[in-house]
Amino acid sequence: MSAKSRIVRRSRKKGRGETIKLVVKSNELVEARYMFDVWETRFFLSLIAMIDKNDDDEKIYRLWFKDIKTNFKLKSNQSYSYLREAAQSMASKSVYIGWMNDEFRRGRMHRIIRFVDFLEKGQEGKKGAGQQEYVDVSIDKDIKPYLLDIKKNYDPKTTRYTSYDLRNVIKLKSYGMRIYELLKQFEYAGSRTIAVQDLKDMFEITNEYPRFSNFYQKVIKVSVDSINKYTDLRIPSVEKIKQGRRVAALRFIIESKSDKEVSVLMGERDLELFDHVEDAAAEPVEKYTPSDILFNEYEEVVVRSFGVTPSTFIKMLNSGKYTKEAIEQAISVTRRAKYQQQIKSNVAGFFIKALKEGFTDVKEESKKKQSREKQRDAVLKELRKLKEQLSTEINNRIREITEKDKKITLQVIKTIREDALTGGIVIKKEEELGRILEIEDFRKDGQLRVMVITGIVAQQKAHFEDIYDKLNPKIKQLSKQFDEMV
Repeated sequence: MSAKSRIVRRSRKKGRGETIKLVVKSNELVEARYMFDVWETRFFLSLIAMIDKNDDDEKIYRLWFKDIKTNFKLKSNQSYSYLREAAQSMASKSVYIGWMNDEFRRGRMHRIIRFVDFLEKGQEGKKGAGQQEYVDVSIDKDIKPYLLDIKKNYDPKTTRYTSYDLRNVIKLKSYGMRIYELLKQFEYAGSRTIAVQDLKDMFEITNEYPRFSNFYQKVIKVSVDSINKYTDLRIPSVEKIKQGRRVAALRFIIESKSDKEVSVLMGERDLELFDHVEDAAAEPVEKYTPSDILFNEYEEVVVRSFGVTPSTFIKMLNSGKYTKEAIEQAISVTRRAKYQQQIKSNVAGFFIKALKEGFTDVKEESKKKQSREKQRDAVLKELRKLKEQLSTEINNRIREITEKDKKITLQVIKTIREDALTGGIVIKKEEELGRILEIEDFRKDGQLRVMVITGIVAQQKAHFEDIYDKLNPKIKQLSKQFDEMV
């Protein structure tokens, strides 16, 4: 029996200089019973990549958070707490591998980690904490033989190993990665049939998704769509094999994508104008409902991390009461409550209540305030930009009109002098200067200039209608939006 798993790196000269990270796993491990979440998987693969067959049993492996972010192309908002939580949970996890003893099938549980050493909660904010953002790991010596001594240049038809480039799975979620490995194992055969119950056993979700339709939509279809989009495999169809009225097994058709398609996916070359890349789906594409999209996006944290059952989360989403923003707020509040040890045991219950009742806290309110201020500033910036554009276009139009007919400016100044209000302003300025105002004064003085512009626009309305029709509705809309934000 062997449950070996190892990442082997070999350099690649062509393309953009990226390094292929080859994952090789024994088929027993591919088919073992376990389910790691996304960060546990990143932790596990990063750890395996560091093991060498000559390592001492007591060797400590150091996993740097910054290296994991780079290898898995993570966004900057990912924090060290994800790696710490993954290390803590992996320290207590094991994998179940079935094996044959004569005519009997037996199972063996293997622990992976002997201990982990990590930066404690609350230490991240201290000076120099970035130099401490790593996890030291010691591997259980009984599992170590199963992580070493991988054979190279193997034939998938005759050996017990499955190989793939790590870059194929960095965008897959937990179920998608497991299904990818199971199908990659049979890529050479072109198809694989797997019993539905076996899949549930492997993924440790025996009691979840009692209805096959939910299991298929939430686990199989989503995973196959991701495999088609992000990996070197194409799954053009999934056949449902029935026993009576019950779907007992699934038959996956497996195709390999062309080298050109894979190169585009891996970022080694750009898609050219006349490249043809097939976009296969497991079945005719079905539209996802809003609740499907939300479930797929937040399943990892809500179901697998907080422990909310899929059926409960699906039911809440199907109610249509909860927006993406509300879910993210409940997640943030729950995470902080866990961090501050305000939740004793029932994290799932806390999250459900937080979502239903709209729990908030000081940090969340601060975040909302900053978001509102940012939106208000953006609206104000756009409003000023439009008003400047309006002023510029009006001035340009006035210049065109007055250059053609210079009498227009003189007529407007005459009207200004004759008006009781504006004429009073002109008289006052003339008294201050001790002389009669000239046309140049009306150009240079800001107050007088505005009066002239207003007069020309009023007298020549038809020449400015197109400008106002184009910009005024946008200015009014943004002004109203800004007033509502203040």
